[in-house]
Amino acid sequence: MTGKVPSFSPGSTVSSALAGYVALCLALQVPRLVAAQFTVTGPNRPIAASLDGEAVLPCHLSPRMSAENMELRWFRSPFSAFVHLYRGGQDLCGQQMPEYRGRTELLKDDITDGRVSLRIHDIRPSDDGQYKCYFQSSVFYEEALLELQVAGLGSAPAISVEGHQDGGIRVVCRSAGWYPKPEA
Repeated sequence: MTGKVPSFSPGSTVSSALAGYVALCLALQVPRLVAAQFTVTGPNRPIAASLDGEAVLPCHLSPRMSAENMELRWFRSPFSAFVHLYRGGQDLCGQQMPEYRGRTELLKDDITDGRVSLRIHDIRPSDDGQYKCYFQSSVFYEEALLELQVAGLGSAPAISVEGHQDGGIRVVCRSAGWYPKPEA
């Protein structure tokens, strides 16, 4: 039995069907790729927090979608050292930066709408600065930059007269506990 190799000319029905099939496969894949993309947004202004208080760092996905099955990571720098990590539906604190252990909490009430926040308790001066919130799905990732400004309110000023100096009276004003330290 002799086999004949079919030849396909550009105008043949088989060639048109094959091209149509390839176009259909691509058309079905494009929405899937586009749907997997998102942006991560945080506040457009710095978040203010008081020493020993707490701060809430919010982030959300756009378009709105569930983040339940994504990896969510808050970090400063570098990427591997994290402030808080959520993956596989769980908070993973084993490799967390030691200075944040026991002080962070992921607020997940709106995670199905792509809205989550990181709460940091017992704010310290070292918490001041930039944070990144990072969302990763199975095929895409994105991050947003946030800024936390820590302030400590000092004690009430204590004014005292400490005697005469250079033909005048020396008046001293004292206050402590301010962060950042005020410039005199």
